[in-house]
Amino acid sequence: MLRWILSLQKPLIRSNQKRLYAQLTYRRFNNNRGNDFRSFLFDPKSRKYIGIAAGGGSIFYLTHLEEAPVSGRRRFIWIPPYLESKIGNYTYKSILSETQNAILPQNDRTTQRVSRVFSRILEAAYKDPTVDKSVLEGINWKVHVVNDPQAPPNAFVLPGGKVFVFSSMLRICENDDGLATVLSHEFAHQLARHTGENLSKAPIYTALSILLYTLTGVDTFNSILLDGLIKMPASRQMETEADYIGLMIMSRACFNPDESIQLWKRMAEFEKRSMRGAANFEFLSTHPASERRIENMRDWLNDAHRLYNEADCAAMSQHWQQWKNMSPVSLGVF
Repeated sequence: MLRWILSLQKPLIRSNQKRLYAQLTYRRFNNNRGNDFRSFLFDPKSRKYIGIAAGGGSIFYLTHLEEAPVSGRRRFIWIPPYLESKIGNYTYKSILSETQNAILPQNDRTTQRVSRVFSRILEAAYKDPTVDKSVLEGINWKVHVVNDPQAPPNAFVLPGGKVFVFSSMLRICENDDGLATVLSHEFAHQLARHTGENLSKAPIYTALSILLYTLTGVDTFNSILLDGLIKMPASRQMETEADYIGLMIMSRACFNPDESIQLWKRMAEFEKRSMRGAANFEFLSTHPASERRIENMRDWLNDAHRLYNEADCAAMSQHWQQWKNMSPVSLGVF
């Protein structure tokens, strides 16, 4: 009897559950945020303010466009150099706290070697008539070598003049000309104010991301879209500009421009080993493929050799070799 009563109650329980479920609406955490923004976006009263903001933003954007070096592209940049330096100093302190136990002293022969190479590059930049000297004024340049064999090959120049080179990068450089290729490239990013450009565009990328999320409600796909179509192509273009500027400066500093191709060949081999045969899709990278960089270098070598010859580099190379032969210690890498 009890089993029969329970069997009669089951349909009733299911019916009550369905009515209860129909009264409930599933809500994700913050799921209505996109709807609220859509309502604001399409609200007639809000359109006036949106129009004013868009008009003001457009005027601000157009009045802060300038021509980028080498490529001549129009770029948006509003961050002043002093703010770049402040951000660079903050980053410098952060990197120091992470690497201070591995940084070689300033009197170490490897640090002195890197400093000498960079000094020649810096001097050549001052002599280059195409370089905006204002980006070099009032900067306290300092070179750091990070002796961490486990760290990936890396080198960079921060706004504010702080230079970092990792010992694993020195192995790939192999010689002073290879080291000059890397240092002049990283230095060129600061000459071209690429850091300021990236900082200037950051609010635009954020606004585009919010707008796309509002329209699609999908975050991951929007990130891939922004990276693949806007951010990464712009980054690769800046890398190409730095490649050209760096090659010309190292040639003017009397470093062998032919070594730049050898450096990128070694870098390509390292990438193949580290990726273990995986495909390197340039579309998904912030840097041009090493093979493309090598092609570019070959195209630019005539200009580089012209600057090398104009700088009377044969005499400079002889003086440099004599100095190294007189040095009491070897200038080898780790």
